[in-house]
Amino acid sequence: MISTANVINLVNLYREYFGNSPYLVQYEPSALPDASYGNVPPRKQTGRTQLGEALTSETADAYGHEVFLPVEFFKSNTQFLTLKCCTVRITSKKTIIRTAVAERIGTVKEQFSTGDWEISIKGVLIAENRQFPDDKILKLKELYETTDEVELYNAMTGLFMLPSKRIVISSIEFPDVQGKNNRHRPFEMSCESDFVETLIVRE
Repeated sequence: MISTANVINLVNLYREYFGNSPYLVQYEPSALPDASYGNVPPRKQTGRTQLGEALTSETADAYGHEVFLPVEFFKSNTQFLTLKCCTVRITSKKTIIRTAVAERIGTVKEQFSTGDWEISIKGVLIAENRQFPDDKILKLKELYETTDEVELYNAMTGLFMLPSKRIVISSIEFPDVQGKNNRHRPFEMSCESDFVETLIVRE
């Protein structure tokens, strides 16, 4: 039986470290699905997206709970680190040339290029043995410093980063923590998609 002292409320944990809580989709077991969806399959059958990305971690956490939308890092084609308690934000900007035309309201816009996908990951490192999570901190540090190929696997980012999963980690931060539990270490990471496979130089 799980002791209530070992149960962590992730929404409260995010609010405590980051000042706000992640987007929360309320679950109402009493609500009936819309008839237009037909028979809704059991939850256990929806472990992956239609593109094959994992919706839940293949291995549960220390207390047997499923982990939704895990983030997995691969280094040199080898699974290196799995983050279970984090959220992901994805943004991108286009380069647009705006040209003013005489006697016309507004500008003529020409799309020059679509920018990289910018991925922001916020999370809390939690040691399952109730100790300081130094092993996970060192793995994040190694990912940031490595010059090897790094790939990111996540159900959300997998929809945007096709076909390549390669990223570069542009920044990482471990915010100061005062008077908090040493077992919990928040972090923030910024990544960018890396789509260029091969460059051919022509003389």
